[in-house]
Amino acid sequence: MGKDATVMVDTGIMNGADIVASVALGAKFTLIGRAYLYGLMAGGRQGVDRTIEILRSEIERTMKLLGVSSLGELTPKHVTQLTRLTPVAGQARSAPTRAPRARTTR
Repeated sequence: MGKDATVMVDTGIMNGADIVASVALGAKFTLIGRAYLYGLMAGGRQGVDRTIEILRSEIERTMKLLGVSSLGELTPKHVTQLTRLTPVAGQARSAPTRAPRARTTR
């Protein structure tokens, strides 16, 4: 895209790790509409403030786990892409079945 383009992510941000991954992949910033709205619905202004605190702590924890101390140190190598989010057909584990209990009469 070039250095003159500003990349932002405006979908799918559910936690601080999503924000860190977005920045590592080149985003200048992310929008947190859904998280913001959840906080707003749950607690008004205090809920939004708490949402931001939670995201901040998740960002800090994720960066510590990655061994970086600033957003500028993040690179695409810090992001692991999941290849499959759902089980392969036929490999899903079913709930264990129980043998029927014997009934006793008195």
